[in-house]
Amino acid sequence: MFKTTLLERRQVAEGTLELAFKRPEKFAFHAGQYLQLRLPKLLYRDRRGASRVFSIASSPADKERIIVAYRDTGSGFKQTLRESRIGSEVIIEGPHGFHLLPRQPARPVVLIAGGIGITSFMSMLRLNAERDEVARPHITLLYVNRSQRSAAYLDELKHFEKKSARLTVKTNFGIIDEKFISTSVKNKDQCLWYIAGPPFMVESAQGALEAMGVDSGRIYCEEFPGY
Repeated sequence: MFKTTLLERRQVAEGTLELAFKRPEKFAFHAGQYLQLRLPKLLYRDRRGASRVFSIASSPADKERIIVAYRDTGSGFKQTLRESRIGSEVIIEGPHGFHLLPRQPARPVVLIAGGIGITSFMSMLRLNAERDEVARPHITLLYVNRSQRSAAYLDELKHFEKKSARLTVKTNFGIIDEKFISTSVKNKDQCLWYIAGPPFMVESAQGALEAMGVDSGRIYCEEFPGY
């Protein structure tokens, strides 16, 4: 458990906010992990209480900040976060989770992100962008959103793609389905697959992969059941 302070708040897509906190000196994590964020006091009532789980979106190599992002649903917790002063104190617990890339993937990697599920992969992609090109795995990101306006970090992801021949970014503004996957990824049976997003999206993507003959042992899922 660590005490820290809010450094910055910004909008990264329609209805999506990013928060940056000062990184405690001894807070170590791996790309793909998450934390529990607890507020000392709520300004508005919230039946789910004063804490939430968030994927860490910053790179482990960033020693100054810990970044999270979320859909602004209007809950009492989110309203309090939105109105908290810069410099206000929060408590973080963690890190937690095993939704991690292998240290040296022997296979190409495909990341399937639905909406705010992209935060689960931003830490991986930001860390990857800091590595030497030859040390990076070949990654294909399939990013699904309702619209381009709601797609958080899209410009940053496109920038990463331009800078690396080992990253491919494919977007789909609609639903995830077998056609989108099959036209975006070659050699599907050779890849490692990671899926993150709302439960219905994760279920749809996993079902599509299994229908295409992908071994379930190479599919790793993380659901975001609520915000």
